[in-house]
Amino acid sequence: MKQIYIRFLSPALVVLFLLAACSKDKGPEPTPAPEYLISSENVTNVSAGDIKALDPQLAPFIANGVKVYRIVYKTDFPEGNEIQASGLIIVPDNDKDQFTMLSFQHGTITTQEEAPSAYQPVGNMEAYLAGTVGAALAKPYLVVMPDYIGYGVSSDLAHPYIDKASLASASLDMLRAAKEFAKANEINVKKEIRLLGYSEGGYATMALHQAIQETAANEFTVEASYPGAGTYDVVGTAKWVLSQNTDMPAMAASFYMWTLLTYNQLYGINAPLTELLTPDNAVKVGAAIASGNLLAADVSDNPAELFAPVFIQGILNETNAPFMNALRANNVYDWKPNSPVILFHSSGDDIVPVLNAENAESAMKSKGADVKFVSLGVYNHRQAIQLYIAAVLQELMK
Repeated sequence: MKQIYIRFLSPALVVLFLLAACSKDKGPEPTPAPEYLISSENVTNVSAGDIKALDPQLAPFIANGVKVYRIVYKTDFPEGNEIQASGLIIVPDNDKDQFTMLSFQHGTITTQEEAPSAYQPVGNMEAYLAGTVGAALAKPYLVVMPDYIGYGVSSDLAHPYIDKASLASASLDMLRAAKEFAKANEINVKKEIRLLGYSEGGYATMALHQAIQETAANEFTVEASYPGAGTYDVVGTAKWVLSQNTDMPAMAASFYMWTLLTYNQLYGINAPLTELLTPDNAVKVGAAIASGNLLAADVSDNPAELFAPVFIQGILNETNAPFMNALRANNVYDWKPNSPVILFHSSGDDIVPVLNAENAESAMKSKGADVKFVSLGVYNHRQAIQLYIAAVLQELMK
């Protein structure tokens, strides 16, 4: 009788019966494996009270405590060579909101202890003082802070200082890993993101913004970016530096040298140190490189005494083709962002000249971009950092 009964069921009912049986056999669909995220670890939590204690003036803006996670993720360096990188994710302890991811690119650092993933509430640590506050604001932000190549789990590599390609890719892949982290932890994040950073972080912010717009617009929408005191016009900055004949602020000359030596290696120029630096400084830098710590070299603070005269003239006259090509390849100012950019810079900046913000504003406006330059006064590069944070805080609360 059962066979006769089934024979007279409608074809539609038979299909539904079979589909129901199959669905019971299959069970729930498996969650796809993360493409970028390798691991995450909750390293600490910080209460709203502790965050308010950082600065009484910040207290009215603080609405949440935060949970701090160290993540490891996949990226490429150089392009096509997969490596592991690391960074920090700071999540408000408020699971009711949909968060905007706030990608915070850190400034120049010289030790592993300063990297975001080494997060700790001591000293003048950017991740703790600024990253924590960003995630604790009443307007809900999930803060994402890449270490960059050369810090955290990639510390066996030399940091490619002011290298457009690696700063952009490491920061973009960190955002991708952060999105996967959010999904795995049932944290609701928007497609819209905001970007900020000061000094090398300002440069990295501009490089990241351009990379997202040109290669990842289907994944993220930059709502606004707030780069501060970055070397967007690398050619113009190099010419400014090599025109100086006076002692620069502590470590500044070493940072300029670090940039040029990075390009010397990454672009396969491989010029000997004696072609780039004066004889005494070439010896000191060679010894420092051999010891594994370039910045340990006690070099001259005066660019005219640090760099070889022939090298200086080759940049000023644009006759050193290999280095000029490398410098131009790392410019990040002459393009059209599709979302608002606010450039913060002090006219008194003694390390990264204000020409960077001025030239970026002019070039971008000529292409029809929504960009403006906000002056941080006449303070020097290091003094203007606090003014930058205060100014960006106002923008983030809008």
